[in-house]
Amino acid sequence: MKLKLAVQWKFLGHGTENIEPELFILLRAIRENGSLRAAAEVTDISYRHAWGLIRHWSDRISKPMVTLEKGRGAKLTAIGEKLLWAEQLINSQLSPELNKLSEVFNKEFNTLVNVRKKPDKLRINASHDLSITHLQTLCAQSGIFEIDFHFRGSLESLRELANSRCDIAGFHFPIGNISSILAPYYQQWLNADKHLLLHVFTRQQGLMTNKKNPHKISSLQSLSKRSVRFVNRQPESGTRTILDALLQQEGISKTDIKGYQDEEFTHVAVAAMVASGAVDAGFGIKAAAGKFGLHFIPLVSETYVLAIDQQTPKQVITELKKILKSRQFKTRVNTMPGYNVKQAGEELAFAKLFQEK
Repeated sequence: MKLKLAVQWKFLGHGTENIEPELFILLRAIRENGSLRAAAEVTDISYRHAWGLIRHWSDRISKPMVTLEKGRGAKLTAIGEKLLWAEQLINSQLSPELNKLSEVFNKEFNTLVNVRKKPDKLRINASHDLSITHLQTLCAQSGIFEIDFHFRGSLESLRELANSRCDIAGFHFPIGNISSILAPYYQQWLNADKHLLLHVFTRQQGLMTNKKNPHKISSLQSLSKRSVRFVNRQPESGTRTILDALLQQEGISKTDIKGYQDEEFTHVAVAAMVASGAVDAGFGIKAAAGKFGLHFIPLVSETYVLAIDQQTPKQVITELKKILKSRQFKTRVNTMPGYNVKQAGEELAFAKLFQEK
């Protein structure tokens, strides 16, 4: 048995009423597809019900959320966009904490109802990614192992692995010129005799800006403009480490970037800040930019890797490979822009990842 905590929106106007999660799913689909009928089809909501949802909540707030034009499809109004943005922002801020609380509760609850032998406990520290929560769910469903999961920066996760404070560390490492600059920071915590590397996926990172991009941001050099406001990731996150290496490579001073010291802890939180207009640019994954309809400027591709302590039971490693190679995992990740899961679940040689000569 497994329970999950989630955010519930309530309307507190004339009569309290819960806002169905379907409404947000539908609004997002309308923005992505430009048609109410197409949105209904991709979300598996009947057209009649979809139309009823939009009409009902537009009436409740006394403002239209969607503009329908014959022959021109549908688009969100400013009200619809703001409501969808708020839902995404709240989820980006609260989902990690709710997931953590859900896991804590489920562990305690299952000790009361589950009299079977406990599965092996797997301690995972991993760098944040939109698809890693899906991997976490599939691992929990396998029944082979119990998970103690925490989001940490890439370097912090590897340090915890080296000090035997976790069994698996999830980190991402860039492909290309800057890999040689960063390799020593990662290799100091890894040992080919003690650790196994599993390929999870490759993904794109770059600059995220508003769709209109009024400051004409086109490269890292653009961040030095006095008018541009930036938001960063936290120290020791893989993304912050990669950004610093790119800035160093291009001879850009951190002190010239307004907002370099302002930090968020997830890719989605960075994208939400850009989408809100609080900042003009952020550095993160393409999938997060797509989630908020942002303009994306690709700068680097990277490999997401699981480093595993080789003392981990073979049964656990075999099951983890099976999950990464599964259709459930690959199909889900492939729906997100900027990802490639072709090699998911395959063992990765240290020399290949770190481009050793």
